[in-house]
Amino acid sequence: MPYVQANGVELYYEEHGQGEPLLLITPTGWPGSVWQLGMVHGLSPHFRTIIFDQRGIGRSEKSDVEYTTRLFGEDFLALLKALDAEPAHVFGFSVGGESGQLMAAEHPEAFRSLILAGTNRGEPPGGQGYVPANVALTMIDPGYDHPSYWQHHLAMGFTFTPEFRKEHPEKIQELADTIRANQAPAKLYVRHVAARTAHWSGDVLGRIRVPTLVLVGSEDGGRSGSGVDHLAEAKHLASEIPGARLALVPGAKHLFPWQAPEATCQAVLEFLMSL
Repeated sequence: MPYVQANGVELYYEEHGQGEPLLLITPTGWPGSVWQLGMVHGLSPHFRTIIFDQRGIGRSEKSDVEYTTRLFGEDFLALLKALDAEPAHVFGFSVGGESGQLMAAEHPEAFRSLILAGTNRGEPPGGQGYVPANVALTMIDPGYDHPSYWQHHLAMGFTFTPEFRKEHPEKIQELADTIRANQAPAKLYVRHVAARTAHWSGDVLGRIRVPTLVLVGSEDGGRSGSGVDHLAEAKHLASEIPGARLALVPGAKHLFPWQAPEATCQAVLEFLMSL
């Protein structure tokens, strides 16, 4: 198995395809293997597609320290450097996009482009990182180590459209099984959630000068379930980042790379091929 030392931890990674490097960064606490459910297949014929388990997850080192989105960003930059993959196109989903925002503002030389998918600025400083009550409750009932935890999590209303749930329950089950196979230990998953909750990048968006695409599901508006209006956040990101483009994945909710991987890859490729 391929491992590399990056920012003081051992990270598991995989590479697929050839060409300019394209790094895919996962949502909160998810292993890199989730990108194998469509995205790697769609992107690797065109790019050197790199996926990895973030610290504390799956096959990477279980570093038990305070996690922050800045730390996650330093990790992925160190990974790119160790793989001689700088500068790279960086696709960051959710918390991956949060760390991407910080690093693109501070280290533009490491980026060919930035794709911010289903992500947001976070909350302005003033509070502490904490696990929101709704997240804590879902970890208790059913418990995080229960076989049905991820099915329960993916059943939340903000994740997929009702039509997709009805027509493709097997795809949701496959995603749940893929996450569970390499999930983080419960304590480190909570550390990932706390890092996401404490994130704030609203004061650095104007300093991002790399070509940027903001990508969001067209049905990912409102605050139901997730607590974030991702459609409104995407529009804000696109307006604040100089020269950023905004693209919507039609008919999809928050987890659009898994609901509509073909349309997601098409939007990504159209952007990258235009640079």
